Amino acid sequence: MSADLFQCVVRIAGAARLALAAALAAQPLAAAAQDLVVLKNGETLACRIDDLTDNIVNVTLPGAAGVTGGSARRTLQAAAVERIEFGFREGEEALFARRHEATSAELKPWWDDSFAHLHRPRSRSAAWGVAYGAALMREDPSGGAGRALPVFDHVIARAWSPADAGLAKQGRLRALMAKGDLETATAEARAFARETEDPGLLVEVEHLLALADFEALKALEEEHPRWVEDEEVRPRREELYHRALDQFLNPHLFHATREEAAARGLHHAAELLLFGGERDEAKARWEDLLALYPATALAATARERLASLDASEPSSQDTRP
Repeated sequence: MSADLFQCVVRIAGAARLALAAALAAQPLAAAAQDLVVLKNGETLACRIDDLTDNIVNVTLPGAAGVTGGSARRTLQAAAVERIEFGFREGEEALFARRHEATSAELKPWWDDSFAHLHRPRSRSAAWGVAYGAALMREDPSGGAGRALPVFDHVIARAWSPADAGLAKQGRLRALMAKGDLETATAEARAFARETEDPGLLVEVEHLLALADFEALKALEEEHPRWVEDEEVRPRREELYHRALDQFLNPHLFHATREEAAARGLHHAAELLLFGGERDEAKARWEDLLALYPATALAATARERLASLDASEPSSQDTRP
């Protein structure tokens, strides 16, 4: 090989190594360049957001292929930003998909990392907060409610999306009920029901109101075991009983296409009727659930409750006044 040819090969190899090095250097950033910033002038930046405040946005832009340096930083004025679409961080997407079943320990780091962005459009902060609060209550129904309340309140106060705030309000109502503050929960639920125009949220709030009435009914009967003979207590007992029953049955009667909500209402109506001594009516509501909503989550529970009733024949059909 001649000296000139040898030098040419060396130069080509060196250039190839430089190009490969540049490509490798750019790869990690490219993998992390998953956020999207849309500016008001129409420019769209695929980038990694490094710092984000209400005044500035610091981003790192991936370098063009073959360009030495790999990336470039840029500072944007927040006033010039139309919106930000946050990409998933490493490990986030899989957990986000199952956030409703995840543990509070799994969810807390994501909530802690994102709650500062609650007010930013299209952020997932509120979803993390609602899921975290629900997990706290699921794992510790009594003590967890106190820890979940501040989370729900923070989402309500700062969430950019009214739908997210609505979910947090439902969580707050459940937490208040779990703490035994039925008076506050009922007052807030009624106010929420008057405010919302979302039929789905209204169904959920009315269900919470029915649960609150059922709990109040249990407390009243425990405090006044001879309520049937008490002319002052009996009207209140009847009011709670029939109002809860009407609200439990409302989704089945007027929102039957919302099958899970309708089945849930029938199930709780059956439990209320059984509590009230109306065994046959309770059995009929569980039978309705199985006949009309056999694919819902509570169908298996309805079968179990019916089997339990069939296995225990009472001495009389109605054992309570």
